Amino acid sequence: MDTAFRISTLVLIATWLPCAVAKGTPQESEPPAAVSKSPLVDITWRLLEIQSMDDAIGTVRPDDPSAYTMQLNRDGTFNMRLDCNRATGTWTAEPSQDGSSGRFELGPLAMTRALCPPPRLDERVAKDAPFIRSFLLKDGRLYLSLMADGGIYAWEPLADIAFQTEPDPALETAILAASPDYTREMVDLGGGALARYLHSRLDVNGDGRDELFVYLLGSIFCGTGGCNLLLFTETSDGLSLINNFPISRTPVIVASEKSEGWCDLIRPESGGGAPPSYVRHVFNGTEYVERERMPAEPSPSGTRVLAGEFTFQDGIPLEPRN
Repeated sequence: MDTAFRISTLVLIATWLPCAVAKGTPQESEPPAAVSKSPLVDITWRLLEIQSMDDAIGTVRPDDPSAYTMQLNRDGTFNMRLDCNRATGTWTAEPSQDGSSGRFELGPLAMTRALCPPPRLDERVAKDAPFIRSFLLKDGRLYLSLMADGGIYAWEPLADIAFQTEPDPALETAILAASPDYTREMVDLGGGALARYLHSRLDVNGDGRDELFVYLLGSIFCGTGGCNLLLFTETSDGLSLINNFPISRTPVIVASEKSEGWCDLIRPESGGGAPPSYVRHVFNGTEYVERERMPAEPSPSGTRVLAGEFTFQDGIPLEPRN
């Protein structure tokens, strides 16, 4: 373990890291226009590398850049995913005239303290974050520089979140609770083939905890227009179902526009004799409801979840309820 890592471990004991106000803390005033109108907001940034001015340390890159993400919100808060931990805080910026550079600071961090498996960078990010002093937007990337030439954090927009094929027992329990017709009897009547599922994670309501998008595969869940899409949110009591979209395609687009604090969702639809299109859903405080239908071209902007090409065999087998 190198010296920098040991130092970051000690510093993390006194700090914590997606807003440096604890979640749910109301804002005392409106954020400055420099924040609410900044080109940095409403983008999920993923960490590409940490550039050190010390040649002995060099450049450090995360094994999985998507495990280290940051979203700067228009209300002056930010959310971070740091491997197995989550962090929140506030941020401020004073941009130059063209908005491509300027002063930048993160406030005190509030962060979970899970022990992530190595190799890990969560502690280093937590240690360095309070010392960021400037930003630069160049070629679509965001560079955050530490004071006193302490290093540079390079980020890029996260456009795709690929589907995952790692089994998740807690998620499977939630899927079965949301799918009462998926029973052993139903599977046996259909020839015994188990359904399968894929999933992606992304925080869509800015609370620092990921929502889970689940795509179900198999004859009981699919038709000519697509397959069942489930959306769960994490609560203190476990996973709670927000929506069941009976027929959907992938990938799902998470837009930057928000309704009741939740990002709008845009689902592709095609098949069943209908022309391809997109459907925008907005959150009404309880669930997502359809707002509008849009043409298939051009493709809406946003972060794509459940991204990638897959077949039925790529899915995770789902054991039915008895």
